[in-house]
Amino acid sequence: MPSEQVERSAEKGAGSDGADAPSEQAASVYRQCASCGAPIEVRPTLAHSNGPGALWSDGYRETRDAAEPTLLGRCRVCGAIGCLLDLVEMESAPELALKGDYTFVPLTLSDYASLLESVEDIAEQFHPYLRIKYWQLSNHRRRGTDGAEPLTDVERANMVDLLGILGDEEPHRLVKAEIHRQLEQFEQAESLLTESAAPELASMTERLRRLLAERNAGIVQLFTGAPGDEIPEFVRRTEST
Repeated sequence: MPSEQVERSAEKGAGSDGADAPSEQAASVYRQCASCGAPIEVRPTLAHSNGPGALWSDGYRETRDAAEPTLLGRCRVCGAIGCLLDLVEMESAPELALKGDYTFVPLTLSDYASLLESVEDIAEQFHPYLRIKYWQLSNHRRRGTDGAEPLTDVERANMVDLLGILGDEEPHRLVKAEIHRQLEQFEQAESLLTESAAPELASMTERLRRLLAERNAGIVQLFTGAPGDEIPEFVRRTEST
């Protein structure tokens, strides 16, 4: 797997999880499962609009009518885990694929946990993507709840490992501040937000500062996508896989 492709895909997977409103879809392309040869449909999103959706403090995008772009997934025929970057593109849509759903099955929290158990065998450039996805999926049980459910030891260990591999440039610094906040390491989080934020990150940075001032360590919605509370443009932007 080419490292530069992994880096670009990891960044997209960590920070752009779909569009907010009915999305303009390009024509599907089909790739071939490396294990069984079955077709895998890829539906790239080329456009977006300002419709409903939510952005959570861990960067997870919650959308109502657009599927999350999936870099990793399971083949619907044989169940093997694959990466879209490794799959050979088919020249035309197979007749079989036109009669059913052959999109990737998104990986579960358990799937990412299994991959992280053998992370030493996976290209180093791919580690941030795996750890961010595990972090976001493990936060699902806390979304929309009144109380902050305690982090497990495994979740804490993953977050600490993620802190160690993310850089200090934006937007990584913002992600690291959020991790420190959820770990109740408020001073460390505040120190990462002392520098002036880039214009496209300013509104998110300000909302994190408010949570830090409140000593709030819970997972919260930063933007709802409602009128007057628009998700920032750079977050809404999506690219084809």
